[in-house]
Order: sequence, then structure tokens, then C-alpha cells
Amino acid sequence: MDIILYNIFVPIICLIFGYLCGSFSFSIFIGKVFFHQDPRNYGSKNAGGTNAGRLWGKKFGLLVITLDMLKTILPMWICWAILTFVPFGEKPLLATTAVYYSAEASNYIIQWPVYYLAAFGCLVGHCWPIFYGFKGGKGASAYMGTTLGASWGLGFVPAGIFYFPILKKTKMVSLTMIIYSAIQLVFVWTWAILLLANVIPQGWQWFVMYGPSLNPTWHFALIVTAMVIIMDARHHANIGRIIRGEERKITWMK
Repeated sequence: MDIILYNIFVPIICLIFGYLCGSFSFSIFIGKVFFHQDPRNYGSKNAGGTNAGRLWGKKFGLLVITLDMLKTILPMWICWAILTFVPFGEKPLLATTAVYYSAEASNYIIQWPVYYLAAFGCLVGHCWPIFYGFKGGKGASAYMGTTLGASWGLGFVPAGIFYFPILKKTKMVSLTMIIYSAIQLVFVWTWAILLLANVIPQGWQWFVMYGPSLNPTWHFALIVTAMVIIMDARHHANIGRIIRGEERKITWMK
């Protein structure tokens, strides 16, 4: 019974913790403290980094994007560290990545990377923050924080190869994010399928990770897919403007 309860309540706690962290909006905080403005009343009327950059300049836009990414990365890593290293009884609740791929994983109470629910909760909180009347951003920074914070191979590599070239070509942040996230899903699911099919040799699993840390398995692929669905749905107005040829383009990238 204890095992069942742990596997019910620990995921819920991770999700709630992530949601509360994600519900703090750096865009709204910076806007009210430094500019006496609520970004949700101006521009695209959302509390995201792109709108902040258009309102207060690209430096503040970049600052908001960075902080929003960090507010997603930190809860995810905090949950990973607590569940992996803090003992609950004789052993920690969650196996390390090294143990995850061995027969010893069955000795642990939780056998899947539940810490990704904290990142998912952050994205939900970012989009529908409880502290700001459930009106927030579109989730792009939280999504980027999740992928970059979970895996250098599945995060930074696709970003370096595709994101900036697409942005330079389209000059539209929203269209770039939609295209880039679709391409990244191919990377994430390819890796997950290779792991499930045991194509990746033992010891090579760490190749796309930050050492023996967060484990980008098929659970990660499912979480990322759910994030992309939410993020694309939040960009429905942008998609309409793109189709009509009315979407604003950036001017700072030459």
C-alpha cells in the first residue's frame, strides 16, 4: 500500500510544486516594478518574453525569457535531486540513471522519471498562473527550459541546428517556435524509441544527458509532446495572423 501511495502522491506533489513555481510571472513582476505596466494590457497582451521585448526592449525581453527558463529548470532539478539522493527509509525513492538501466531498478519505489511532471506543471502555471488570474504567457520559455535543462543532446543540439536558422529565415518568433518544436519532437521520440528497442548500447544512454542525471526516456517524450500541444494551442491567434500575413516580424536579427 505504501508503494501505491508514494506513486500517487509524489507525482502530484511534483506537479503542484512545478505549477506554483511556474505561476510566478517575471514579465508581470518586472513590468510592474520597473515600468509600472502590466504586459497583459499591451502588445500581444500576454506575459511572455517576446511581448516584454517589444514593450521594454530586447534586453528585458531576453531577461524575461532567461528567468522563465530557469523557473522551469530549477524545480525539475530540485525534484530530481530530492527524490534521487534524499533517503526515504533505507533507499531514496527514485533510482539514479545508472541504476535505472539495471536490474536493481526494481528495488526502488518509483521507477520512472517523475520529476518531469514538475516541468510540465511549470508550463501550465506559466500559461495559467494562479497568482495572476490564470492569465499568463504562451509556454515557449517553459518548454525551452524543459528541453535544454533535461538534455544537452536533445535540447541544445536541435536548438543550435534549427532554431536560430529558422528564426533568421522567418523573422517570426511564433512560427519559429512551432516549426522548431515539431522538429525537436522527432529527435526526442527517435531517442525514446531507440531506448525502448534496446538499440542504444548500455553505457551510451548518458551520451545525450548531463552525466548520470535526468533521464530522457519515453516518459520525457510524452511530457514534451503534451507541452508542444499546449504551446501550439496557445499560439492559435499567432497562427491566424501568420496565415493572413499579419504576424509581426523581428527587426533585430540581420
